[in-house]
Amino acid sequence: MLDWILFAVLAASGAAIVHNAAKKKLQRRIEALERDLELYTDVVSKMAQVQAKTFEKFSVQFDELEGRILDLGVPSPIPDMPLEKRHQVLSLARQGVALEDIVKRVKAPVGEAELLLNLRKYRSGVPGGAYAAEAVAPPA
Repeated sequence: MLDWILFAVLAASGAAIVHNAAKKKLQRRIEALERDLELYTDVVSKMAQVQAKTFEKFSVQFDELEGRILDLGVPSPIPDMPLEKRHQVLSLARQGVALEDIVKRVKAPVGEAELLLNLRKYRSGVPGGAYAAEAVAPPA
């Protein structure tokens, strides 16, 4: 009987040793993963900062170009808000709105809107066809 008790004690202590070794190994692995996570978090954060700076830089350049395009635009027969209308036309086009919808929303002459968009394409060096106003009804 004493042999069985001794065997049980040795088995329990052996299991405790194995458990502690496995626990230490897992703890080291967790620490390594935490270090990796911190490293990757720093890298992603730096990448996001670079992207934000790049976006800001190009956004400013784009705004400057858009301003130059607006300044070069065709004079509007409506002297009150020609630049605002041109800006609205270009802004909507940049958002992917179709010429027909732009003309309706801004209530701009079809030819003027078409000319502004074609000028934008020409100045940006975008190859391809021009905006067409065939199916566009004049604003009411």
